[in-house]
Amino acid sequence: MRLLLPTQKGILGNMPLYEFQCEVCTNIEEQIQKFEVDQIDCPVCNNPAKRIISLSSFELKGGGWYKDGYQKSSEKKSENKSEKT
Repeated sequence: MRLLLPTQKGILGNMPLYEFQCEVCTNIEEQIQKFEVDQIDCPVCNNPAKRIISLSSFELKGGGWYKDGYQKSSEKKSENKSEKT
């Protein structure tokens, strides 16, 4: 498996990294592909491997996100009261 570094983006442009799982041997392969590609050949057994939805490592940390900036003022007041007690 070969991954491109951000400094190498000129080779393939800004294409995303997708995971594909083989229907036969269940091998999971990561490849940089265009959005339109939903199936590749498995590098292990050459059977079809379909694109799968993988877990994201995206996490909102710290202040300033939804709970801090988009709650109604009444919800903020009740939350502050429960934190003080």
